[in-house]
Amino acid sequence: MIALAVYLAVGYWLHVRHGFILGDALSRVSAAQSVLFSRDPHLAAIGFIFTPLTAVVQIPAIALSPLWPEMTERAFSGTIMSAVFMAGAVVQIMSMGTDRGLPRWYVLTVTALFALNPMIVFYGANGMSEAPFLFFMSWAVRRLIMWMVDDDVHHLVTAGGVAMGLAYLTRYDAVACIGAAGILVGLTTYSRARPAPRMRRALLDLIMVSGPGLAAFLGWAGVSWLITGEAFGQFTSQYGNAAILEQSGHTAPGFGEGLTFSAVCVMLLAPTLIPLAMWVVVRRRRTPDWHVLLAPTAIFGAALTFQAVSYATGSTFPFLRFYIVAIPLAACLAMLAVPDGVLAPAKRRGKYAPALRPERTEPRRRLAAYVPVAAAFAVAVPVTAWGMGQPEYAPQEYALGAVLAPQPDSVTEQKAIEHRIAASFSTEREIADYLEWLNLPDGSVIVDTEYGFAILAASKRPRMFVVPSDPDFTAALNEPTAHGVKYLLAVPRAGRGTADALNLRYPTLYDTGADLATLELEIPNNGDSQPDWRLYRVHDVSPAS
Repeated sequence: MIALAVYLAVGYWLHVRHGFILGDALSRVSAAQSVLFSRDPHLAAIGFIFTPLTAVVQIPAIALSPLWPEMTERAFSGTIMSAVFMAGAVVQIMSMGTDRGLPRWYVLTVTALFALNPMIVFYGANGMSEAPFLFFMSWAVRRLIMWMVDDDVHHLVTAGGVAMGLAYLTRYDAVACIGAAGILVGLTTYSRARPAPRMRRALLDLIMVSGPGLAAFLGWAGVSWLITGEAFGQFTSQYGNAAILEQSGHTAPGFGEGLTFSAVCVMLLAPTLIPLAMWVVVRRRRTPDWHVLLAPTAIFGAALTFQAVSYATGSTFPFLRFYIVAIPLAACLAMLAVPDGVLAPAKRRGKYAPALRPERTEPRRRLAAYVPVAAAFAVAVPVTAWGMGQPEYAPQEYALGAVLAPQPDSVTEQKAIEHRIAASFSTEREIADYLEWLNLPDGSVIVDTEYGFAILAASKRPRMFVVPSDPDFTAALNEPTAHGVKYLLAVPRAGRGTADALNLRYPTLYDTGADLATLELEIPNNGDSQPDWRLYRVHDVSPAS
């Protein structure tokens, strides 16, 4: 509850008070808003580029937006979502220590260092997908550690049947973790299960932990294909990640350079990860439960490997946040690098559980055993805070300086960039206000959500817009006048704007109006990497004219 309150307060301060909102967070808010308040409310309006869970869980909060518009306009529904999930991740980290009977002061120290890490605070407050992903991954790792100890089938059911399946509906990265969990559990059961049939038992456990994730993978792909004709829109759609990389002119780094960048990001987030790992190995190498190290190494390591290889091969962006799982990995190692107390009892101890002898330390040795590990983990807090201020590695985080330490009189180029990022989507909010002032009827303005999601999220009358999720979008775009469309919102036909549906249908729209409409308003954008807008009034070609 303390963590939840902190993340909600930080999110309110960033989003509502200062308007510091990341684009992906606001995009998810806009998608969930379309489910309830578009011209054709339906669940499929949530879209199939992102996996759905982070947007779906915001729907109840977004239902309150008529009473408090900041739920959508300032993406506070996203803050609620990420704050709840990140608070849950804090509970899972704490439980990794209480499960092992560690001293309460030590558990609370490591938990607090995790909860107050600057990256954890920021992504617990900003409505992005990192918070639910960390929650589900930490939950899965915690239960797999306990399964390694007591062979309790309840842990496999929770780790695979709940955490892994929902993790894939949060982030595509989870597919690597699902595979790693299946391999880890299958091999562990195979090595334990004696006598035969070892293979059958290993296969059953593998299916139990990875089957739900596979079902989520196939189910989401199938639904996407049935509705949009594309099974993996993130990779094949004009709005997907691959298309964005191409449109933005992003070039793949060399493979070695990409891996080096990833390694630096991991070190910025968990600078003592390698010493902690070595500490754990030395501590546990001769104990019966040495294999508990495999769970965090396999699951969190799979996520980090997936991101490193993705960037090195040019299929994703150079963002520090993609390596955020290094922080719970380090926290987990800190819980395993110290002497255990009395382990939590199993609900149903399995027949293949290794025989363990609870380990205790003398009171005079407690501080010597625990304090150095906690101190090593604490190093991450200042190092990560510094790393978030490095634009080369943290292009989405370093502009926080414009909010945390404003310098209105500064004239440096970097400060100007920071202020533009901090002002993102203020222009789109002004456009939404202007269109509401025009008091237009429903279905009067066509806009593509490629860039227009921020306008929809800021509007108190989202039914005014015709958007790609509406079943009549293509017909209205082809014959605007016949469908009552009065305005077209256009962006330049460059970069990501080349995929804008209006530019695809009318390539000269932004420059000339495409002999279809007359320029009424040009709106320069205050935000970073956001396009200048032009509002075109559609020609009236009715017989009365």
